[in-house]
Parts: sequence; C-alpha cells; structure tokens
Amino acid sequence: MSDTPDDKRQRVLVADDDQSIRQLVCTIVKREGLIVDAAADGLEAIEQIKQHDYAVILLDLMMPRLDGFGVIAWLKENPPTVKPIVLVVTAYADQRFKEVDSDFVSGILRKPFEVSDIGNLVRLCVIGFNEVLDEKRCQRIGPSAISRGAARTTLKLEVRS
Repeated sequence: MSDTPDDKRQRVLVADDDQSIRQLVCTIVKREGLIVDAAADGLEAIEQIKQHDYAVILLDLMMPRLDGFGVIAWLKENPPTVKPIVLVVTAYADQRFKEVDSDFVSGILRKPFEVSDIGNLVRLCVIGFNEVLDEKRCQRIGPSAISRGAARTTLKLEVRS
C-alpha cells in the first residue's frame, strides 16, 4: 500500500458508476474530515484498493466492467492487511441484495438513501474501525498496554428510506 504516514486521517472509497451519486457521497465524506477516493466501476475500485488501505468502502452493486459482487469476491480472495468496513449501496430488489456475503459486508444502504444519514454512518464506521485497529495494536504490544476495552462489534445494518 502506498499511503503516506504523514496524514493520519482515515481513507474512504466510494465506488459507484452514477457520477452524481459518486460526487455527492464524496462531498459528504470529505465534510467528515476524511480522505475520499472515487471509482466509477469495479475494476477502478480494485485498482484503488491495491494502492491504499481503506477504513470504509461504499460499494454499488450494479456497475459496468465489474460489479460490486465481483469486487467483494476479489476482496475475499485478496484480503487487505486490515479488513475495511464494506457498505453496499444498492437499488436491487430484496432477493438480489440478499446474495451479498453477510460475513464480509457490514451493511446495506438502499437507494434512494437519505443524504443526511451518509456522513453520520461513515463517521461511525470509521470510529469503529479505529477502535479495532487500536485493539489490534494493543494485542501486539501486550495486555498491559490496553488502555481501553474496545471490543470488535460487527456492524449489521440496513438503511431504508
């Protein structure tokens, strides 16, 4: 990964083929003080994932060239050093999005979504991601270094408008 240690802010990837949704979500995430990258399809998303560590990935399921299911399959076959929180953004009917691997995907946002919810949701995910990282760092150092008991909680949610 090519992330520089100078910037301690967490990074978020927004992968959506709809340019207006991609730009809107990127703007909201930037307002949360996070670094945000964008991808217009699954292949671009994978290239970004190869270059950076992400705390959160917002992933559309319906994209050209490689869809969100393909990105999830690639992530499972090529797991990042630190597993990101993957939130699927979809307009699929109930049956199709139920095919998403619930052990790998932390949440599903149904389109259309409430714009006001995105920033809060991403911020909460990053806070949880940071707590998991802190816990892992403390475990490597030893139990005496644990300053707080941050337990890993898997986020399972579905946001419907």
